[in-house]
Amino acid sequence: MPDSASPDPLTQSATGISARIVAAAGAHFLQAVSRADCDEVALFGDGLLAAVDALRGGGYNLLLDIGVTDHQPLTPRFEVSYHFLSMPLQRISPYATAARFRLRVFPSGDGLALPSLTGRWPNADWAEREAFDMFGVTFDGHPKLTRILMPDDWEGYPLRKDYPLRGFDRLFNPGGRLGAVPPVVES
Repeated sequence: MPDSASPDPLTQSATGISARIVAAAGAHFLQAVSRADCDEVALFGDGLLAAVDALRGGGYNLLLDIGVTDHQPLTPRFEVSYHFLSMPLQRISPYATAARFRLRVFPSGDGLALPSLTGRWPNADWAEREAFDMFGVTFDGHPKLTRILMPDDWEGYPLRKDYPLRGFDRLFNPGGRLGAVPPVVES
């Protein structure tokens, strides 16, 4: 992965649905890669909704998952991956495979904000809440963006690479002793 995200002239040509997404994303497009098992397009966050609309128009009717990657110390630091599936509405053959597509989105600007996909795919709800809870990525327009895995009073985002391994002053009871987590002593 390069030190910063910039359009790759060698992989900017794409065919099929990738070409539709590249056209829809416009200046927010970064890279398109076509593989036998899954095509993917990388873009900045401002082009997400246009790319998702092009995907849905191209027959991708199921949002499988949303994942976040922390690329610290690279810039942009965070990448949000959306995985889609084009599932035929009528079964053609028991051996037919469904087409998969990955959108790699890099939030633009200083903030970690992306538009929410809950209006287009309701199943994005919990996956977006998990991305917020673990990494601090906010989704504009989400109906209830609250913590889903960590307690409400938790400070920080535990899956970020700069998060302390043992947390921020969390109390625990090892062998009956109360107090903060002791530092790790290497021998």
